[in-house]
Amino acid sequence: MTAWNWDARIARAENLAAKLPFAAEILKFYSAIARLQKDLSAQFAAVRGRQPRREIGEPLRHSFDPASAAPQFPKFLSAVAALAPAPLADFSRELAAKPVGEQAELLAAYWGNGCRAESPLDEPSSFCARAFLLPYAAFLADSSKVTPTSFSQGICPLCEGLPQLGVLRPEGDGARRSLLCSFCLTEWDYRRILCPSCGEEDEKKLCVYVAKEFDYLRVEACDSCYNYTISVDLTKDGHAVPLVDELAALPLSLWANEQGYRKLQKNLLGM
Repeated sequence: MTAWNWDARIARAENLAAKLPFAAEILKFYSAIARLQKDLSAQFAAVRGRQPRREIGEPLRHSFDPASAAPQFPKFLSAVAALAPAPLADFSRELAAKPVGEQAELLAAYWGNGCRAESPLDEPSSFCARAFLLPYAAFLADSSKVTPTSFSQGICPLCEGLPQLGVLRPEGDGARRSLLCSFCLTEWDYRRILCPSCGEEDEKKLCVYVAKEFDYLRVEACDSCYNYTISVDLTKDGHAVPLVDELAALPLSLWANEQGYRKLQKNLLGM
């Protein structure tokens, strides 16, 4: 269900960090977080096993109680504190010291609503909860019996999360488009000429902007709702790992924001 395993994401982040000085700090931090997430995913797999969910129609968010993972949260937060910039490091230490009940409430709040719209949590809380819970959501998506190859709505068919980005893959003489969920990393096919935010179909209102320096990264913006996503064009760079390469699209995101567009869903690092 989800493409590009943890090792592929980590390797790509390290590779891009060596090539792109302006994004090196961001990518190195992401690589370190991805290593923590890889460990969480392996631990969850050992406990849960690789059996598919029995209830095919059961929403992904109903198939796991985040409180059951709360005992692992303080250790994760302590590891984040050792890696993060000072403000986030301080917050992570403070959160790690809070009662387990408060931590469990935070995780439940994000599991129930995160990556659907504006998070009810403040930005540091949202980062900590999202970074910690993403491996669990991705594992459950991978274990699902549901295979969303095509879906007409701009939300994830498994968890109803907003798309993080778009992916273009070779198909015939052109490319087909898919969306990648920001919460469980599920990928589903989506029409090229259709805004995932408002459903606009008029191609005159659906704009694509590409920078010469990053010809495989695209800003796909809508002049009806003024939301945009970054798409990664694998027909131009087959080595890209979209979840990682989107982090390197910071100049494009800054430009889009200056033009008055809003990103449909910020990435894990809040960009």
